[in-house]
Amino acid sequence: MSFLEKIRKNTWFIFLFIGISLIFFILDPNFLLKFFYKNSNVIGKVNGENISVKEYLDCFQFLKRFREEEPDFYLKNDAWKLLVNEKVLNQQAVKLGIQNTKKDFWNAIKKQSIYSKIIDFQDKKGKMDIKKFQLYLKNLEKLSRNVTSITPQIEEEKNIWDYEKNNIKKRIIARKYVEMLMYGFNTSSIEAELNYKNKNFFSIIDYIFIPYSEIEKKYNSISNNDICNYIKKNKFLYKKEDLRSLSFVIFRSHPSLFDEKNMDYKMKKLFYKFKDSNHHSIIVSNQSEKPFDSNFYLKKNLPPIFQNFVKNNNSIGSMFGPVKENNIYIMAKLTGKKMIHNSVLSSHILISHKEAIRYYNSRTKKEAEKIAKKIYNTIKKNPNRFNYLVEKKSDDFMNAKINKGSLGWMKYGEQNFPGKFDIFSSENKIGMIGITETKFGYHIIKIDNKKDIKPVYQFAIIIKTLFPSKKTEKMFHKNIVKFVEKNKNSNLNTFINNARKKRYETIFLEEVKNNQWNINGLNTELDKKIINWSYEKNRKKGDIKIFSTANKDYIIVILSKIQKKGISIEKIKNNLTPYLINNKLKIYFNKIIKNELIHKNLENIALHFSKKINKFYKINFYNSIINNCKEPKIVGYAFSSKLYETSNPILGNSGVFFIRPLKRFSTYTYKNPSSISYERELLNSFLSKNILEKLGDVLIEKSKIKDYRKNY
Repeated sequence: MSFLEKIRKNTWFIFLFIGISLIFFILDPNFLLKFFYKNSNVIGKVNGENISVKEYLDCFQFLKRFREEEPDFYLKNDAWKLLVNEKVLNQQAVKLGIQNTKKDFWNAIKKQSIYSKIIDFQDKKGKMDIKKFQLYLKNLEKLSRNVTSITPQIEEEKNIWDYEKNNIKKRIIARKYVEMLMYGFNTSSIEAELNYKNKNFFSIIDYIFIPYSEIEKKYNSISNNDICNYIKKNKFLYKKEDLRSLSFVIFRSHPSLFDEKNMDYKMKKLFYKFKDSNHHSIIVSNQSEKPFDSNFYLKKNLPPIFQNFVKNNNSIGSMFGPVKENNIYIMAKLTGKKMIHNSVLSSHILISHKEAIRYYNSRTKKEAEKIAKKIYNTIKKNPNRFNYLVEKKSDDFMNAKINKGSLGWMKYGEQNFPGKFDIFSSENKIGMIGITETKFGYHIIKIDNKKDIKPVYQFAIIIKTLFPSKKTEKMFHKNIVKFVEKNKNSNLNTFINNARKKRYETIFLEEVKNNQWNINGLNTELDKKIINWSYEKNRKKGDIKIFSTANKDYIIVILSKIQKKGISIEKIKNNLTPYLINNKLKIYFNKIIKNELIHKNLENIALHFSKKINKFYKINFYNSIINNCKEPKIVGYAFSSKLYETSNPILGNSGVFFIRPLKRFSTYTYKNPSSISYERELLNSFLSKNILEKLGDVLIEKSKIKDYRKNY
């Protein structure tokens, strides 16, 4: 009765208005030890309210249970953000006296919980059936109390429910607060109609496009004097942020030749053991990083490397590999091959019960099994009774009435009808009857037809990753310390150049802010720790520190520059250069038009710049793509200029444009209520999203947040 995979497959937004998706995995024991070693139960504060270590760990565990492939540091950051947003919203709601009730709780389960979209808990209309869900909870509670029947899956399902049950109450209050704020924010019908009209209002233009790359360099460059003069005139506009510039030398941990030779020897030894053994699942379980897969697959559904293998090696016991790719070794054995019918036409009689999905009556599972076996025995003796019993007994009412119980043609690779009775087996004959159990109840199945006989294959696969040995790691660390000692008194350029000569990875002068979480180009679980180190009070320019990642890579961090608040010439230069270039280009193009072209028209401009005129181009505010780039300025000119009049040069995002509007027209002919209603809903969703994002930012900005995680 495990629903764990179904829960995991449904990734929901517990706080839709924060945009943090909730997903999960097993907690690193070292992480736990670090927390409890500090003997503290508080990891942060929001406006004086504690965020406990338990809350943080529970949220982190919940996330990890679903997002198994994501690095821990991403999940830790998401857990922290989620808790902070939850606290600020709940604090605002409590101030207003907002509370929740038992009715609110079950309504939230129906609409906001991770269980609300699981088909097993839905009725015929696709809405959540609370009675089905409560039956699931009752059975889950019963199984979790029974020591003999409890499994890791059931225990994990119980943990998920406990977390969800405890946290949904906070979500209810937060949602009520948000809904109250959003009550007055709505798009009117008039706004929706105007927006709909604008979508259907177009301008037809002729235009010439000159890419910036083709414009002479002397008109597309800005000197330091130009920038300094502008800054002096507009000094009051610019302020410098509190920044740190960091440089990095990254040492990637790699296995040595000795490690590779040792692994090659082990894999060859394992190859012969694997080849001569019949205990495939045991060997795979003991030796491989992935579990044994007992399924049979069509050739087209095998990985390409195995598709090529079975062309020439399709006898049972054939060995593949070992092959090595990026320190990953793969070895496989063809352990099974059989013929199946790829397409099978079948019919069924469904006998449902109250524990089944979409149950249609209140009979018990035992009663359903008894009825199904009785029908099966009757049809076994007299197959002609099948069609009659489909109409009389099947709980799949609509199917029985319309299709006489037919399930249609089902393909092996797309099989969605699990059960012990293998309908695709080549040994089955047309007319054969079987009985099987699925989540829908008990099925009496009849094979009506079959075709397309094909082979399917089963592989036992061993996957191993080569990691550096302790001896290699020790030597690796020794070389890093030696490199730092040799270069610690060098200037930054020399330090980085010496690293590059040895072909180490480097990142040069990357700016970071104190409140950011990730470092561009680095992206490790240590990013925030490195940033915190660079902002420590006793830090000074030139400080060096070695950090070690979880996978034994080493990162040398050099604090290259400390920028205090004030005027930032470098920052201004990056932002100001495009603006000054635009001014320079405008003067250049206007001068050409004024002095060199007697008549300002598109044909003369095209001739002067040797460009083709793009004719009859259709554009509006919702389709502002020109030359594969969004150009809102062009749209503005297209709707505001006089018809048939050539524009002055328009400096767009991708180049310089000259346009000539030819026609403006609307495809909006009459007031369609359904279109206006849809447009209103669309605008409301955009409005809600923008307001809620700003609300979250404002609440957090105005809150006093203390983050103690860097102490752990």
